[in-house]
Amino acid sequence: MTYNLVEIQKRQESTDKFVQKVGKTLWHYTSFPALDGILRKKKIWFGSATNVNDAKEVIGFIDNLKQNIENGLTQNNIKPKCDVDKIFKEIYDRTSQKHLFMFCLSQALDDAAQWDRYADHGRGVAIEFNTEALHNLLYYHGMIIGEQYYTQETRDHELYKLLSSSYISTGILEGFSNLDGFIDNLALCALIHKHPTFTAEKEIRIAPYFVTDNDPHIEYKTFNIIKEFYILDLQKVLETENMHREDIINSIIIGPRSSQNPKDLENYCRHLGLHKLAQNIKVSDCPLR
Repeated sequence: MTYNLVEIQKRQESTDKFVQKVGKTLWHYTSFPALDGILRKKKIWFGSATNVNDAKEVIGFIDNLKQNIENGLTQNNIKPKCDVDKIFKEIYDRTSQKHLFMFCLSQALDDAAQWDRYADHGRGVAIEFNTEALHNLLYYHGMIIGEQYYTQETRDHELYKLLSSSYISTGILEGFSNLDGFIDNLALCALIHKHPTFTAEKEIRIAPYFVTDNDPHIEYKTFNIIKEFYILDLQKVLETENMHREDIINSIIIGPRSSQNPKDLENYCRHLGLHKLAQNIKVSDCPLR
């Protein structure tokens, strides 16, 4: 795809800020089938927010918002012009109907907990991504990429201020044409806020913007249960940006509990035409047993 100079500069400025903030490399801890999906099938699977290990994913942020709204009304003896319960019923209903997907990376390099939790209990791999290249790749393709905030406290959040001091108190929702627009924004904010007990993960999350029911990227895969995924055609995006898989992937690290022969993995990469990557197969230094 061809961009004008202003667009290129805008993207590079955003990328430079992001790299400075999160580092030059990010790790994606995963299984060998997922690695094969990225390298050979040239697809990236974005998992659904309903299938993550945080039981309060998305909903925890909204729960806290509701609690703070109710506490504020009680403490200040405010009689709202709007039905708070009705508003939050609509928020919960609309949020639960949304398709929210994510692809998770981490700033935690060669981390025992990450290996155990996300890389098939240490038997999988970690893909080391080039932060700059990855950010540039996705910038113009409808993706959010950013840090997770390890708090679900909403009292200082702009959305709390809008809802409490504006909409509920006056019936006017400043900055949004209707409540639906506010809820869409709230869902995205909730997606980047996690419970503080997950802080050690140092997660960087990539997520597509709102996905509708009939989105052609949605697929269903059968494991021990059926799960919903958003499938990104990596090859198509790479070709659009005139990039290659080896531009975004620096190395592959074999997990500490894996029985994978490094030589076989090197040959696998060469078989796929990934000769540079074949020279960057590593084994984890983590002493996880």
